[in-house]
Amino acid sequence: MNAALTAEERETLQAANRIKRSLRRERRRNLLAQRPHEKKHRGRERDTGYLAYLRRQPCEVRHMGGCDGPIHAAHIRYSDAKHGVNPGMGRKNHDRHANPLCERHHLHDQHQRSERAFWAEAGKDPYEVAAGHYEAYRRAA
Repeated sequence: MNAALTAEERETLQAANRIKRSLRRERRRNLLAQRPHEKKHRGRERDTGYLAYLRRQPCEVRHMGGCDGPIHAAHIRYSDAKHGVNPGMGRKNHDRHANPLCERHHLHDQHQRSERAFWAEAGKDPYEVAAGHYEAYRRAA
């Protein structure tokens, strides 16, 4: 094999490689454009009807006072050996593991400190409460 390439041959090879990369990028863009634009759920069980049901319920910790804002479907985000393992940071738990919380309790109390401590202060097991809501939702459907 010829070990030394002339400057002209190197430029030709570089130009050919740029064209190949450009074609690959274009093919990739075309493939991505053909895909349906659905968010990956990574095996997460979703139930939008249940989430809508939760948003019509009163705040689950209203006995603590200070309820403010609309009701959110608050997903439980800590692991519990009895009820399963949280899928990890930045990922939501299954929809059936959500409870109705007002905006203040959800965003400012549940997520701004230890969630386990929040539910302990509320005096409730969030997984059992969520299971009760999910059962009521299934019976009503």
